[in-house]
Amino acid sequence: MNNNDTTPTISHNNRQVPNGYKKTAIGIIPSDWKIMTLGELSDIKTGKKDNQNKVDDGLYPFFVRSKNIERINSYSYDGEAILIPGEGNIGEIFHYINGKFDYHQRVYKISDFTDETTGKFIFYYFQVFFLKETIRHSVKATVDSLRLPTFTEMVIHLPPLSEQQKIAEILSTWDDAINTCKKTIDTIKDRNKGLAQQLLSGKIRLNRFSVKWNKTELGKISKRVTTKNEELNDTVVTISAQRGFILQEDFFNKRVASDTLSGYFLLKKGQFAYNKSYSNGYPMGAFKRLNNFEKAVVTTLYICFELLENVNSDFMVHYFENGFMTNKLMKVAKEGGRAHGLLNIGLDDFMNLELTIPSFEEQTAIAQVLETADQELKSYEAKLEALQLQKKGLMQQLLTGKIRVNVN
Repeated sequence: MNNNDTTPTISHNNRQVPNGYKKTAIGIIPSDWKIMTLGELSDIKTGKKDNQNKVDDGLYPFFVRSKNIERINSYSYDGEAILIPGEGNIGEIFHYINGKFDYHQRVYKISDFTDETTGKFIFYYFQVFFLKETIRHSVKATVDSLRLPTFTEMVIHLPPLSEQQKIAEILSTWDDAINTCKKTIDTIKDRNKGLAQQLLSGKIRLNRFSVKWNKTELGKISKRVTTKNEELNDTVVTISAQRGFILQEDFFNKRVASDTLSGYFLLKKGQFAYNKSYSNGYPMGAFKRLNNFEKAVVTTLYICFELLENVNSDFMVHYFENGFMTNKLMKVAKEGGRAHGLLNIGLDDFMNLELTIPSFEEQTAIAQVLETADQELKSYEAKLEALQLQKKGLMQQLLTGKIRVNVN
């Protein structure tokens, strides 16, 4: 990329036009870039009704309105194309393919590009400008469904073909790195899950530990927390199965607690709460430990408790998170009973839930192994986030011409 002192930094809001650039209705762009509509540089079509020849593990991908891609034994198009849903998830899902495929009637296929256009460049262009442009050409403030006239009038600022190809090549390099990182994360997640299941069940024992594990009850290793919020703490949190304790404003985009908070439970850092509501991946509710707040306020619908000193808290976090209480909760949940949308689990039944755990020393050793595995996962997740941010920054620069690439 050419980003030396002679290359100007361009602002689309800047009224002064630098040398080598021109001012257009969509902003300041390089003078050798063209402005075209999507309808002028490609052919846009929708698919047919659901393909009747669908079978598992077919030869060709079948693109539907969601992120799922099925496999079929027939295809209707062979070549370079971009596919996007025509309704729902507008501006969120883009597929690029160069080969044989079929597609649903509510999926748009953009293909048959002009000789001056490469589809891979348009694919990346969509990721930055698609939603903004479709809204600009729509009579609605938000776009729930995409209409062909709106779509075809989408404005594209188009570099010369060689620059399009170079930009696509650069961004593809980042995509390759992102996809590799995602695969590594999936592999580590599977490994960590298997490791946790083996260690937390006692099927695999760590070196130097051989003492039999003890059966106990939740009420014998913990005690309830029923402290009312008399100090009127204003940190109101809710339990997200995927994210743990989170501020209500962040989870619901608003405060849903009542104005009077004195009747809520007050939790301290390190204490636990059980949310009896079903969530994806948590069929019998979720146990979470308060980690990110010194104190927080929760609804009395949660069962709150703290562990006794003879139990390792980190071990129990992994024990709960890996579903070792699920079957036990199923046995005590009353059929047909959901109060406020919650599982009907009595307090006595909850505190009498049986579990089998090792000595405190073995708990600590297991927790350390699992924490080390989790740290490796977190490092790759941080790497993935960094790559995604880098790609986003590159697209903002390259797809607007603020930074030019050296095609040679």
